Amino acid sequence: MRPCKSRVLDKSTPMGAIPERLEQVKARIRGKVEHPFRVIKRQFGDVKVRF
Repeated sequence: MRPCKSRVLDKSTPMGAIPERLEQVKARIRGKVEHPFRVIKRQFGDVKVRF
């Protein structure tokens, strides 16, 4: 859900609290999954270069 639409929802109602909880769950999963990908990318030499 877009941030501007989630701000409008009433957080005290169950339907208003569900999207925020869903985003927290997705963020936890994303955090656990992105770390192994970073390790693999580093092993194959993918490094950001700044000039």
